[in-house]
Amino acid sequence: MHSSLRSLCLVVTLPWEFIRRVYRGGLNTRNIPAFAFNFALNFCPVFIWLCVFKNADLIPTSWRPPIHNKAAFLADVFMFGDLAGELKAQLGTNEGQLLTPLSWLAAALFALLVCSLLPISLWYYLYYCKRCQANVLDPYAHLFHRGYRFSPTNRRVLLPFLYLLLAFVGLNSVNLLAWQRESNFNKFKDILAWVSYVLLHLIAPILTAVYLYVFQPPGTLKAFSLAMGTQNICGVLTHLSLPMAPPWFIHMYGIRDTQHVSYEQDGYAAGLTRVDSHLGTHLNSKGFHKSPIVFGAVPSLHSAMAVQCFLFLITRAASTKATLPLVVDPNTDSEETPVGPSPLMSSTTSKISDSALERGSSLDPDWSSEDIELDLLSRDSGDSKAFFTSSTVTSTHPKFRYGTPVPVRALNSKLLSIFHMALIPRFLGTMFPILQWWSTMYLDHHFRFDLFIGLCYAVTSHLLVNAFYLQPRVLKKWCEIRMDTAPDTHKEAKTMGMRVFEDTDVEWFFDPFA
Repeated sequence: MHSSLRSLCLVVTLPWEFIRRVYRGGLNTRNIPAFAFNFALNFCPVFIWLCVFKNADLIPTSWRPPIHNKAAFLADVFMFGDLAGELKAQLGTNEGQLLTPLSWLAAALFALLVCSLLPISLWYYLYYCKRCQANVLDPYAHLFHRGYRFSPTNRRVLLPFLYLLLAFVGLNSVNLLAWQRESNFNKFKDILAWVSYVLLHLIAPILTAVYLYVFQPPGTLKAFSLAMGTQNICGVLTHLSLPMAPPWFIHMYGIRDTQHVSYEQDGYAAGLTRVDSHLGTHLNSKGFHKSPIVFGAVPSLHSAMAVQCFLFLITRAASTKATLPLVVDPNTDSEETPVGPSPLMSSTTSKISDSALERGSSLDPDWSSEDIELDLLSRDSGDSKAFFTSSTVTSTHPKFRYGTPVPVRALNSKLLSIFHMALIPRFLGTMFPILQWWSTMYLDHHFRFDLFIGLCYAVTSHLLVNAFYLQPRVLKKWCEIRMDTAPDTHKEAKTMGMRVFEDTDVEWFFDPFA
């Protein structure tokens, strides 16, 4: 009877306790008006973009610049190659046959010079000429990522300089699956493209923002909003100052058309009309018919927003740093993998020796968890056994404020391994722009050129926000507080998830330093 009553009380109180923790953790010493004001302030750049886009049709036609109906089409075939034979279809067989080899030559030069040699030269200049001794894009990577040790050829250092080349290959590969052929269209692809182009375009940035707020240092969400708003504002201003025709316009009227190159031209849902046919609705057709910017093809904000989500997810997702190093038996010289403790053992967290902590207490980028592990192995067997007989393992990072011990059972869990390596945000962040690129080309809304320029807007915005706000004002402050070299006046060293699950066995899950 008493057991049933306790269970009932737990069922009743647990949801209320969770709601109370979410409420207090979300406000974090602020009141509701201050929280609402802070939210509006952080998302002000996004609100400005939406306001400019929705009211673009109020600009008098006489004030607007001429429309460049051929520019995006020609840039696409000469920067990425005429894979689909578009030059012959638009210019005729004779002229198309003459220009097609030139398009492939131009595309090869673009891939070699702009996408490869230029960024690699910049990488070589920074790390071999200027001899930078830390990751210039992420100087605190050694604290957020397990096993990181700086080297110019480290994947976290080198991969950003290969991104344009990878994007070039990715766009051409996806384009092969999105050709405008009747044989390539079917109901499943149409619905999938609609889900990506319409639903995920709206939902994915919100989910990314939630992830950053729950799992990342305070201020990361503001940086995401600033980068997203900046790129979108610049994008819509480009739409207004350099209007270019989308691919559906070229395929519908032809590259030589002049009659429909007008600001009075109605919008068109293109491939989304097939979705309306499948679903028995006219929502897409009516929505795009009233588009305020019909010739706003370049840059593609679908691509820019997807790439911005990718950049924040792929760079900020942190893996678990607490590890279980191998224990060396001095009597047999054999290595044993430590296992989880018996349920009867104490849950008291063991401490790493002060000498190990002191040796790793600096922000030296060459420091890694291996230093602490070697220290543990060098200690006598009694201390090592004491360390591994606890039911929690402290992080192998230097001593820091608000340490969140990781349960041994969590480290040994195969089910949690994908979370320890942060595979889910990295995988979803990578797949989202690829799916967006495919859906926009499949629905005939953007050329590869539009998507690539959108990517460039996202990368530029991210680099600026990362260099002038995220790294110096958010991550540097976070690291200083966590390393106990700066005061924590407003619980700024805790993420939203850490505040909600404070003093529980799952707090470590929301700690980028765990």
